[in-house]
Parts: sequence; structure tokens; C-alpha cells
Amino acid sequence: MLNPIMTNPWYQMSTWLKTEDSSAFETIHGKYFWDYAAHDPILNRLLNEPMACDAPLVSNMLIEKCKGVFDGLESLVDIAGGTRSMAKALVKSFPQMEYIVFDLPHVVNGLQGSNNLNYVGGNMFQEIPQAHSILLKVVRLS
Repeated sequence: MLNPIMTNPWYQMSTWLKTEDSSAFETIHGKYFWDYAAHDPILNRLLNEPMACDAPLVSNMLIEKCKGVFDGLESLVDIAGGTRSMAKALVKSFPQMEYIVFDLPHVVNGLQGSNNLNYVGGNMFQEIPQAHSILLKVVRLS
């Protein structure tokens, strides 16, 4: 991403090294990365759209090659599941399973679930919804 929100911290690395901040992003923007993203719709979109782009490929391969892993599961929580691409594919292939997409509140805010698909906002470092299985496709920590 060549958006100035993401590139400007690179130009201030020497400044950051002289601070107690946890990242150059925090030095430049005054907030942790995820706190900034929670309040900036442009950055939020820049993060979520690319993550959703590979979901069809990954979900198709997962369903084709690992179907036995999902057979018989009653529930699954997709940690940092994003904006629903993976969820839709798995719910369609395994309609008997209750599927929870768990992500930061600003990511899942406004997303509509169905009878076996729910969106839950929260922080995975504090609490994770209960399910029989957990899916971690991609998790970016900062």
C-alpha cells in the first residue's frame, strides 16, 4: 500500500528510534496501528479489501483438500475473519455448522449474518467466542 498513512512512518524511522513508542507508525500518527484503523475508514478499507481478495482461492482449496476436517463440526469461529468471503464459502459447503466471524468491532460493524452465520466484534487478546473449532487464516499483529 503506497498510501501516505502507511508510507510516512518509513520516512521518520530515525525520529522513532529516539522515542519510547512501540512503532514508527505510533510516532507519526500518535496511535497504535489498529487504533488508528478503527477510526479511519480509508485505512480500514485499504486493509480489508486485499485480505478479502485471496479468500475465494483459499476457501476453495480448503474445502476441496481438507473437507474431512470440517465434516461433523458443529461450530467454528473464524478469528480475524474479516468481511465475509471465507465465511460465505464455508457456510455454503457446510450448512450444518454454526459459523462465527470474530474480528475487531469496526471490521464487522454493519455486516449481516444469517441463520448459521454470525458476526461478532471483539478483541482476540481478551476473549474469543466459544466454538468447537478455531480458524486462523491470516492474523496481523502490530
